[in-house]
Amino acid sequence: MTTQQLTVRNDRLWADSNLDLSADHVYKIDNTPVLSATELGLTVIKSNLREIGTLKSLEVSGTTTLAEFAHFNSANGRLGLGTVDANASISILDNDVEIAIGSPEPGIAHFGTYSTSDVAIISDNIPRILVKSNGEVIIGSEAGKTGVLRVHGSLHVDNFVSDTRIERNSPLEFKANRDGSIYGLGLVWSADRITRQLIMRDGPDRLWASTSIDIDEHQSYYINGRSVLSATDLGTSVVNSNLITVGPLQSLTVTGPVEIQGDLAASQSNASFKSVFINNGIESLSVTAHGINSNKHHKISVNEEDVFYGSNDEIIIGNSNFGRRPVKVFGPIVTTSDLTVNGAVTLNNKKFIKGDQVPTEGQFNKGDIQWNENPVESGYVGWVCIASGTPGQWLPFGAIARQ
Repeated sequence: MTTQQLTVRNDRLWADSNLDLSADHVYKIDNTPVLSATELGLTVIKSNLREIGTLKSLEVSGTTTLAEFAHFNSANGRLGLGTVDANASISILDNDVEIAIGSPEPGIAHFGTYSTSDVAIISDNIPRILVKSNGEVIIGSEAGKTGVLRVHGSLHVDNFVSDTRIERNSPLEFKANRDGSIYGLGLVWSADRITRQLIMRDGPDRLWASTSIDIDEHQSYYINGRSVLSATDLGTSVVNSNLITVGPLQSLTVTGPVEIQGDLAASQSNASFKSVFINNGIESLSVTAHGINSNKHHKISVNEEDVFYGSNDEIIIGNSNFGRRPVKVFGPIVTTSDLTVNGAVTLNNKKFIKGDQVPTEGQFNKGDIQWNENPVESGYVGWVCIASGTPGQWLPFGAIARQ
């Protein structure tokens, strides 16, 4: 038969099985939610924690040391024999066991060990009463069976255990106290003047622990039958968090808007390179260290107006809605095919236009040429402006005649 444990180990609650809550309950620390079925608490802001709080130093003044053995601290009135750091009014350190004598609270005197060692009360140099560090009190010798406890009065115990183990075949039940409340009831472990609790609290109803809860490394925290936290993974149902740092991600998929409030850098140490890929199901765009690529068309816009458009069929520079907007090229234009211009052409401040007669309107400068778009026999190739003006003075050139 398999047994499950919930015990105190090294000042913490330890379980060798999963702890499972119902779906509408959460794990809390001091009434603050830290983990639910879908969320980490607002106070949890980091994953992979490796930090501790600031340690405060202990300053001692007025210390008197005798023969490196007796140390008296005048600040707190403590005497240490064999130890500098006395933990009681009188502390004796012998064989790594600290014997403490004092009164840490009004109305009671303490005598025993401050460390996790046992305490033996002896007579005739024989231990008669042994108080173990786990709270067990042993009277007499187990081998000699010489212990006798005489009580001249009443003996009150919460549980009486003989040499036969007490086994339970029903859950451990805590019933309401006299005022009808179940709050404050639960399990309490006491040792070294410190209590560890696992009790019921209200506002809302919850199990509250005063110490850490530790489970076996192969187990997980569960909510409603689903793992929400293991030694290495957050459960798949945990979809919200306030994490502000994460470790290196192997991949990242985002189904909603993404806001980056700093630089976005993509790099890789090996020969391959990173890329940014955008796909709406029909069209895709990738940005790599080598350039930008689209599977259909690509455009560049300024104030929602296209200034560049490219596809498998054509390349457009500029916008038909802004025909007078200049396109400047600082360098030679090299083409391996025909150059077609739908409109006037200006070369070195000389305008070249077309028409079937001399211009009658518009501003022209000396040297501007209008090519004849309807050449006929005995006609002319075109007209040249010989005096600037509106429209200026024009004369024909290039007579068309049969040879």
